[in-house]
Amino acid sequence: MENRVKKDIVCKTEICTEVDSNLWNNNLKKSNYSTFFQTAEFQNSNLEDIIPIFINIIDKNNDIVGQLGLRIINTTVMYSSSIFKRFSSIIPKITRRIIWIYGPIIHSEKPEERKIILIKILDAVNKVVEDYDVVHIEAQTAPYDLLIDEDYKEVFQNYGYSTTDFCSYIANLSISVNDLWLNISKKTRGDVTRAKRREIVIKNVESYNEIDDFINLNKEWAKTKGLIITDPEKEKEMLWKNHKNGIEKIFLAYKEKKLISGLRIGVFNKIAYTNFVINSYKDPTNLGGTLLTWNALEWAKNNDYHIFDFSGGPLDGVDSLLAYKKKWGGKQYIQYNFIKINKRFSYLIYKKFFKILKLYHRKRSL
Repeated sequence: MENRVKKDIVCKTEICTEVDSNLWNNNLKKSNYSTFFQTAEFQNSNLEDIIPIFINIIDKNNDIVGQLGLRIINTTVMYSSSIFKRFSSIIPKITRRIIWIYGPIIHSEKPEERKIILIKILDAVNKVVEDYDVVHIEAQTAPYDLLIDEDYKEVFQNYGYSTTDFCSYIANLSISVNDLWLNISKKTRGDVTRAKRREIVIKNVESYNEIDDFINLNKEWAKTKGLIITDPEKEKEMLWKNHKNGIEKIFLAYKEKKLISGLRIGVFNKIAYTNFVINSYKDPTNLGGTLLTWNALEWAKNNDYHIFDFSGGPLDGVDSLLAYKKKWGGKQYIQYNFIKINKRFSYLIYKKFFKILKLYHRKRSL
């Protein structure tokens, strides 16, 4: 029976490093859970030492029935440090990994078809692992893919992936702005009100030069962690490119003409995602980030977005992290984090090295 289903559903698999962005993204939009994480623009971000990979599963009618955008990452060079640079020559040998976020995208609601398409996608991922000598894979499903069931997860397990339960907090934007406001915790509403009284000014980034303020604030944050941004100009170019391509919005909060907070949100398919919020350490109680998040939520509602994803973390993770996400009134949705180790010795070295690096950065930030 399964062989017949395979023949009917899947005709061929395409694996490539370049795609027509419009065509790829338009196919993504056939699904109501595709986000900016799976867009061609996100995969092609050249801030890191990456290779973008696009997987298409095609049926006998030449229709796309499955998609996965992933990135092969040799190192993380947006943030670096002197200790990190000493090991730069060996890093790619132990850190070459595949990462994908909020995927795969399967254009079918039938459980058996979804399973067959998923198998084809994971076969393609295995081919990429072999071709690029990948140490390990880190993958995360979309929390709004409500059709993921035990059979779906079992496919990953059969391919050697371990599973960790994650969660994300998501606001349904079909309700009114007033209802969104009332869903937020009482303390957070008070913080937003206090921020407005402090005459904090919110600005939506619209020009290339306005990104400089955000980059400088990011540098300030990185410095407190013992890090440096290795190529600020390259980061600026990436942020501007994402802005022009329409997959990110940047909001800035100023007090007395000084930038105190910044917020990046990913935007695609009428889904907004809290990508990165940062505050000035010079004024840790400035409330700029809180006001920015409410402003972004209002912006998404007023621009007819359907979902605002505040992001999340491991289901059994740090309570303070999840509490911050939860206070915005979003409903908790379960998602799954999958890891597959292809080279165990290299992976163990990778984990030990970055544990030491993490401790070093934590010490520098005290």
